[in-house]
Amino acid sequence: MNFRSVSLSLLKFLFTLWLTVSCVFLLSRLLPAINAPKGMQEADTVIYGAANAATLAKVKSDYLKRNGLLDPLFYIDISLKGKVLAAQLKPDELDKVWVEKAVLRHGFNQVAKFYGVWNDWKKLVPDTVHSTLTHHLLLWTNDNAPIARAAPYQEITKLLKAQPSLESAQLLSHWQNLQNQRAPLYYHLPAVQWQGTNNAYHHWLMNLLQGNLGTSTQDYQQVSARISHAIGTTVIIGLLGLIMATAVAYFVGFYFAHHSRGIATRLALKVLYLLDSIPAFLIALLVLTIYVVAGGSMLPIFPQEGSFIAHTASLLSNPSVVLGSVCIALLVTPHLTLQLHRSLEEQLGQLYYRTARAKGLSQKETLKKHIMPNALLPSLTLLSEVTIGIMAGALVIEITFSLPGLGNLLAQSILTADYPVIVGITLLLLIFRQVVVSLTHFAFVLLDPRLRNG
Repeated sequence: MNFRSVSLSLLKFLFTLWLTVSCVFLLSRLLPAINAPKGMQEADTVIYGAANAATLAKVKSDYLKRNGLLDPLFYIDISLKGKVLAAQLKPDELDKVWVEKAVLRHGFNQVAKFYGVWNDWKKLVPDTVHSTLTHHLLLWTNDNAPIARAAPYQEITKLLKAQPSLESAQLLSHWQNLQNQRAPLYYHLPAVQWQGTNNAYHHWLMNLLQGNLGTSTQDYQQVSARISHAIGTTVIIGLLGLIMATAVAYFVGFYFAHHSRGIATRLALKVLYLLDSIPAFLIALLVLTIYVVAGGSMLPIFPQEGSFIAHTASLLSNPSVVLGSVCIALLVTPHLTLQLHRSLEEQLGQLYYRTARAKGLSQKETLKKHIMPNALLPSLTLLSEVTIGIMAGALVIEITFSLPGLGNLLAQSILTADYPVIVGITLLLLIFRQVVVSLTHFAFVLLDPRLRNG
């Protein structure tokens, strides 16, 4: 395995990891509550009182600005030329929609004059007048047909005429001049802009590299803190279950190969095929039922704070953790054992097995020295798949036994629409899968001389 192959493998891993992270970012921007604070999808009268649409829009605008959601999405932004020109006026979030549409319809110069007077005018009039005029401007914006825009236009003109101030008269004059202008056609052509590092993707990526996954919308804790608190339980039950399953699969598979024609082997294989078809939730319920009927009791988990050893010991002393590990082992063992047995059967039909037996080696010695090492190599891929699959099984098992792990946290986050936590756990699981697959490939290259030399 030369330096070039190692470098290419590392670059492939990093590119795949970057692509995975970028896809998670894009999906996170499509979530329904990403652009509004919790409770802002409907007018919450308990929090905001009898708030009108303008007040709610102002609160939403402040939220978006504070969380960087108004920043450009990527380093390069493609938008219409008219919208690029409208951004030069620096409208706030309340005015952005109608300012952009006005520039696209009537050109930049007249809109710039109108909006300049607008900023002075809205400071002098009551909030009710400003909100009413903003409402009519939004209606005028949403109507694309000239006939449909006539009613909002008349209402805006009527409202401005009713105001006696000089600024209202100037605003009315610019409003009427605005209607007589038409924007050039090139305003509707796409324009490419370089945004630099001031974009949402760059900020999100930099925060991710620092371990900052955002804030939970449920209890306002850091997402990384909630995940780190839950991941210990998942790792313990998954690791214990995998160790038990691997040990059982090794010895049982060896026994099946040594007694391949025995009645016990045939009967055990039938049982393993049956167990392999049982879903995770049914295994968890069966184990829980047997434990409770036998007189056991389920105790709530209160992990001991302090050192890692003390924390782990407190988890291992809880019956729920032990039963969860047993369920993981029961879920994984049949598949591992059957695949190892199939691999051993294939190796028993190879020529080198008969050669070893012809040299005088016993079947047990041949299995240990020659068959088992060759059979374990294909099982390495299976072990990586099982390791990834354990995460899916842990979701059901943690819910069944009320274990405070990643699966339980993910289920609670889905039920409470805690999207930052959902995105954080999803990203962690995808990175974990990518790391396991890459380590498996690397182990294959190290253990298989054909791949190492090729």
